[in-house]
Amino acid sequence: MTIVSIVKNADPARALKDAVELIGGLDVKGTVLVKPNLSCARPSGSGLVTNVEVVKAVVEMVAARGARPIVGDLPILGWDADAVFDTTGIREIEKAGGEFIDWRNNHVEIQLQEAGVLKKVRIARPAIEADYIINVPVLKHHFFTHISGAMKNLFGVVEPDFRPLVHVLGLDEPLVDLYEFLRPKVALNVLDATCIAQSVRPSGPYYGPTAARSVTKLNMIAVSRDAVALDATAARMIRVDPEAVEMVRLAAGRGLGTMNPQTIGNARGATLRIKRSPLGRILPYAQDAWSSERLNRISHPLVRRMYGDDVVTLEDARHEMDRADPANIVVAGACKRCGLCTSACPVKNITLSGSRPILGNKCIKCFICVEICPDGALAIERKSQ
Repeated sequence: MTIVSIVKNADPARALKDAVELIGGLDVKGTVLVKPNLSCARPSGSGLVTNVEVVKAVVEMVAARGARPIVGDLPILGWDADAVFDTTGIREIEKAGGEFIDWRNNHVEIQLQEAGVLKKVRIARPAIEADYIINVPVLKHHFFTHISGAMKNLFGVVEPDFRPLVHVLGLDEPLVDLYEFLRPKVALNVLDATCIAQSVRPSGPYYGPTAARSVTKLNMIAVSRDAVALDATAARMIRVDPEAVEMVRLAAGRGLGTMNPQTIGNARGATLRIKRSPLGRILPYAQDAWSSERLNRISHPLVRRMYGDDVVTLEDARHEMDRADPANIVVAGACKRCGLCTSACPVKNITLSGSRPILGNKCIKCFICVEICPDGALAIERKSQ
């Protein structure tokens, strides 16, 4: 049975500890990427970014298990990363034993072979190389997806310049594709519901929830190993039918999680109706027009005039998805069986057999194995398209 624990406590560290214990504890090792929501330059406790006290508590929990906690995220387009890092206070996690990773210039393009829509994507290299991910979203209303929760929070590992493509492709299904790829690494999802933003207003070229009229303090933490279950529970917490959240419905339909988990903890059943701004009620229809094949040709010029050249057409977005890198990895030198390639491969596609590495059929074209090989045994074979 899938479990979501929901604990209310004024001390975030205590709430996290109790919530994690209720689902059976945390077992991680190696490098663990702690992924908060740092979408905009708003302070901790605003309900718009993950509460830094929650992130610190997660970092301390990871470090206590002998693992190496690293923390990273990048804001939505239109926000200066340094201003976001300073305003959110995220570097405070270093006092708790964490290491802050600025991955602005450290992304790698990969191919998602099993994806429905998102055939390729550029994501932060630390998300590829980490042994585990602990996903730490903040619960808030989102204009296009109804809620911003666990699956939506993983959007932050995507290179900002690539995110417009994901938006135009419809957002929900592409983010399910991304979650399906990252899911084996996600050891835990920790939902920060300590402070809930009310009457959230959009700001920036992609309507990120970055301003609020008021904040309600709930002092709650919800935890699950299943992001789909956590998002379904989060929807119920803010009185939204999970069936109305397309991302949750799609992910559950693919068998990536359940919409009907068992909830436990001293705050199970707690709900709060989030007040939405008038614009927040209208924008979902704009998203439908933007990602509709029939309406995109009409809506695109207007959206581009409002928000600039970052906005791409649906036709261009689909064309980009159809472009596959024709390169392959080949054995081009003598292998000394150091094993670095097998341990570095994020999809475990390489094994050592005899005197050479054997490449499987799950390659995502990240080429990390080629970069890490100390003897040049692996190489990229380029083919003309």
